[in-house]
This record gives sequence, structure tokens and C-alpha cells, in this order.
Amino acid sequence: MRGRLQRDPEEVWIFGFGSIIYKQGFDYQRRIDGYIRGWRRVWYQGSTDHRGTEKLPGRTVTVIPDSEGTVWGSAFLLTGDSKEQKKHLEDLEHREKQYDGREYLDVYTSDSDSEPALCNVLTFVATSKSVNWLGPASLESVAQQIAAAIGPSGPNHEYLDLLAKALWKAKVKEPELYELHERVQQIRKALDQALSSINAEQELVQPEAATQ
Repeated sequence: MRGRLQRDPEEVWIFGFGSIIYKQGFDYQRRIDGYIRGWRRVWYQGSTDHRGTEKLPGRTVTVIPDSEGTVWGSAFLLTGDSKEQKKHLEDLEHREKQYDGREYLDVYTSDSDSEPALCNVLTFVATSKSVNWLGPASLESVAQQIAAAIGPSGPNHEYLDLLAKALWKAKVKEPELYELHERVQQIRKALDQALSSINAEQELVQPEAATQ
């Protein structure tokens, strides 16, 4: 695509920078991969409804203002008439209910750097006023939390893994995210090895106990 897309005023576009990239959960007519300017992707949002619990929240991404930043993601044009689109938005509002902010942002593409390809695209963001806002932490602390947390939608590390793979496939340069992904994999590998050792020791002890 080159230049700005001619849009029908009734169209509804959604920009996703996290799980929406790889798991939409809604029907769409068109997808455009691109980026937003003036924002940065961070792991500041807690998750107690999808990738963690109240006792052990997971961490998911949000975006925060950064004058020098860019965030790669995907924009989706919702299918259907206004009634169907309203239903899609209601479903998204439920899915993203812990994200308290709604921004309308311009989306650029590699073929449209000088002007946005899409304008005023709805984006769900979490702010510091969110009830599950966790804020910044060291990479090691975030990695340990992601490696351990599990929620109704699955393990937190799966969320990171799918996001990292999507960004890597799109050749997005985001070294901090890839470093976090690698560290979480190291932690999980160490935990798996420790668990295997414990199970092996238990198997050795059980036959001895049976002969006594």
C-alpha cells in the first residue's frame, strides 16, 4: 500500500500491539501491518483475567507515550454492518476490560512513512490508573513473573512466546523484548530440569520403600 487508504466513514479499524496481533478473536475484512509513532511497548500491565490470577498476576504489554518511539502491530478492519461491528466492539471491550484507555492513533507502514496509511484507529491501552497497573521492573523480575504466572487463557510465557514469534517473523527490531523472551525460556528450562530431577529421585525412592 502506498499513501493513505481511502476509508468509508462507517468502517471500524482496530490496532493491536499485543495478543490481537496473533489471536484476533473477531472477524475482519482486511489486515494491515504497520506501526504507530510516539509510543513505546512496555510490560507494565498486570493480567489477572487472562495470563495470571489475583494471587500471581501475569504481565502483558501496553504502550506508553515516547516522543522517539514506534510500536509495530497490526490494524484490522472489522467485518459486517454497524450492528455486527458493534457486537465485535462489545466483545473486544470485554476482552480488554483491564485496559482502561482508548486512543485513536495514526498507523504508518513501510510504504507510507511520510503520511499515515490509516488515521484515528481505535487502540486499547492500559494507563497508570488501571487497577492492574504494575509499572516498571527489572528484566529479571519481569522474566521470573512471566515464567511463573498462569491464567484462564493459559501460561503467561505462552503470551510472550507468541508475541515474540510474531514480531520476529515480521522482522521487527525490538531487542528488549527478545532478550526478555530468551531469559524466560532459560528460566523455564531450568525449572523443567529441576522438576525432572525431583521426579527421577522419587522414582528411585519408591521401589526401595516397597521392599521394606
